[in-house]
Amino acid sequence: MTSPPVRTTRLATAYRRLLANADAPQYAAEVDEHYSPMTLTTLLWRGDVELRRAAAMALGLLGNSRSIEPLGRALCDVDRGVRLVADDSFRGLLLRDSAPIHHQQLLKVMHLTDGSEFAAALAPAMILAEQSPMYAEAHFQLASCWHGLEDHAKAAQSYIACLWRCRFHYTAWQGLARCQIVAGEFHSAAQSLQRCVDVVPDFESARAQLRALRRRMRRSDV
Repeated sequence: MTSPPVRTTRLATAYRRLLANADAPQYAAEVDEHYSPMTLTTLLWRGDVELRRAAAMALGLLGNSRSIEPLGRALCDVDRGVRLVADDSFRGLLLRDSAPIHHQQLLKVMHLTDGSEFAAALAPAMILAEQSPMYAEAHFQLASCWHGLEDHAKAAQSYIACLWRCRFHYTAWQGLARCQIVAGEFHSAAQSLQRCVDVVPDFESARAQLRALRRRMRRSDV
């Protein structure tokens, strides 16, 4: 008895080719010819595992600002492969979610914060957040500057500004929690860490931090 033919789609075929040759520009061109970001978003929600992975990858290459939220939702997909691909695409779109000139300014700020040069990064980060007020990543980098300079109150304000623009920014939830812990706001910190792991169940450092905080809170209640 012969097995039934396997049905596939252009997206699945292109994705399998990408896995074989790692040619992302070719994949983007093939997908762009047949699929809109809206259709890819639908497949990210409703497709089988392979199509969800393929859609998450494609949205990272072809998506726009409206693709950030569906990718954020996919960070807790039941399939780990979907979660990993969605995370790469999500973070990539967050960085590019502004005009090219602002993206370039952000990269300069990130270069400074990555080197722990928080004082040098502060002024350009403030200017960028003012010039592009809806740029979530600009507010996150500003928060990182304040955090590195140990001004936890201003860091918390900037983390909240980031989260107001992108509620799936899980590292901002973790950063906010750290500021809340410094301020002695343990219950609020636990809520922030819970939001973090709700967004990304695989975020082990936040999960461990939440466990430690809850133990600390239980001891203080004794």
